[in-house]
Order: sequence, then structure tokens, then C-alpha cells
Amino acid sequence: MSLNHAQAEAVAYDRGPCMVLAGPGSGKTLTIARRIEYLIQKYKVRPEEILVITFTKYAACEMRDRFRKIAGAKGNGVTFGTFHGIYYGILKWAYGSRDFQLLKDVEKLELIRQAMQEIGWEESREAEEEKDRLKELAIEIGNVKNRGMNIEDYHPAHIPAERFASLYREYEGQKRKCGRIDFEDMLLLCRELFQKRSDLLKVWQEKFRYILVDEFQDINQVQYDVIRMLAAPENNLFVVGDDDQSIYGFRGARPGIMQKFCADYPQAKRILLDRNYRSTGNIVRSSLRVIENNQERYKKNLRADAGAGETVHVQEVKDPQEE
Repeated sequence: MSLNHAQAEAVAYDRGPCMVLAGPGSGKTLTIARRIEYLIQKYKVRPEEILVITFTKYAACEMRDRFRKIAGAKGNGVTFGTFHGIYYGILKWAYGSRDFQLLKDVEKLELIRQAMQEIGWEESREAEEEKDRLKELAIEIGNVKNRGMNIEDYHPAHIPAERFASLYREYEGQKRKCGRIDFEDMLLLCRELFQKRSDLLKVWQEKFRYILVDEFQDINQVQYDVIRMLAAPENNLFVVGDDDQSIYGFRGARPGIMQKFCADYPQAKRILLDRNYRSTGNIVRSSLRVIENNQERYKKNLRADAGAGETVHVQEVKDPQEE
């Protein structure tokens, strides 16, 4: 498949930081796959020096398979993975025999329930309501960690701050007693490792000289902190995302980090993939009229590769059942 002008510009970008704004249906997966191929063939980058990160195992496998169809055996050695998978691997490498036992979701909820009992936080709820409450608290605990905040500075959405802080400390204590870590701890421990051990950080910086990040709009603060450390000092950081599509706010993701990227890397190249290959012109124009009301976003002029298509029909309904 041939590349359009913006895709080709992104694929051929050489060194340093680059942010690719990839609207929906703009061929970003193809662009990333072809860029990896270009790095290896044109710039003679060793496949082992390339790290590609995305947010789910499925997406990482899809990206790897897409790339292998293009590059074949020449691409063997490129590392594809999720943030948590890559950071967990770094921790296992650094600490050797130390066994990081990850809490399952149900175990985490049980620890939170025990922590509530310990601090005298009793609530009279039905079983299903209690489960929803525990999940809500788990999300808040995760937000503290994903944002890299001190518990004293965190303000939960629907819980008194002091009460939540007591629960958080008790939960952390319970977790330490049983020698376990939770999903978010992997990110914090990796950041802590690199902050304390510059020698180990240097090993990984030299291993992964080129880093590509997909779905960058869904990155959280701690993930961003670690990826910035990994990319230094060469800063060959190629990030692809669309701030209009951020969906992981409940995990601490902030599309504002995309805005911050250009402040952190003022020399960064910015490229817009502006052709939509998925939707008709009327759909693209209508969606832009809605999303352009958001204040904190990059302005984008997108165009559909297909024709205008049918007129968009908007219908109001009274409730989810009718919808």
C-alpha cells in the first residue's frame, strides 16, 4: 500500500523527538510499521535497538504481525509490548531472584475491603453495591499512583480526602504485609529504579535507542516519566496519538500530556495524518464540529478519502433503554 505525503514524512523522520497526530482511520498502524522498516533498512538501526509500546497485548500483537508482514525475517529482534509488560520485564531483570507477586483484581478488592474494616469504615450496602464501591475505591487508588502523586495532595472525586488517605495508607500496609504488588506498582517501581540507579538506566537507554509509542493520548504521568528517562539522552522518541480520542482518564491518562510533550521537547517535529480512510466526508465534518468545542486540543483539519456520503442523522432519545 502506498503512503500519502504526511505518512511518508512520518515514516522517513530521522532522529530526535516527533509527535504524529493521527486522526481516526488515518492509517497510523501502517505508518508505524513502515517507519520501523525504514529505520532498519534506510538508517541501518539494529532491530534489537527498537522498542514499540502500546496499551494492550492485543494491540501489541497486531502491530507486531503487521510489521512482520512488511519486513519479514529482517524485522526479527524488534521488541513489541505494553507499558506494564515492558516495565515488569525491566524489574525482573534488575532484581533477579526477587519474586514480584501481582495482585489479581479480586485480591485487590479484598485487600481494600479489609483495609476499610481496619480503619472502621463500615457501609451498609447490598453485595452488588459493595462490589461497585470497592471498584470505585480501586480506581481512586490507581489514580494516585498513575499520576505519581503523594496521597496528601490527592483529592478523590466522591470521598472525603482524609478518609480516603487513611484507607490508602492501610491498603498499602496490608499489601506490604502479604508481599504483593498491584498493577500500578509496576510503573512506580520502575520509575524508582531508574531514579536511583543511573547505571541500570544507562543499560536500557543503550539497548532501546529508538522508541515508538502508539495511542500516546492514553499515557499517564508515571508511564511518561519512565519513557522520557528511557529515551534520553538521544531522545529518539516517536509518539503517535490523537488527543481527541483519549478514553483512559479513569486510569490516570491525560491528553494534556500530548500538549506537554511539545513543551518538554520544543525541537520536536509535529506531523498531522489528515486523511481519513474509514469514514465519509459528512461524518468527518460533523465529528469535527462537535470535537472542536474542546478547549485543550490540537486543532486539526481532517478530510475524508471517500465521498461525502449520506447526511448525518442526529436523534435524541429519552433514556438508555430507548437508545
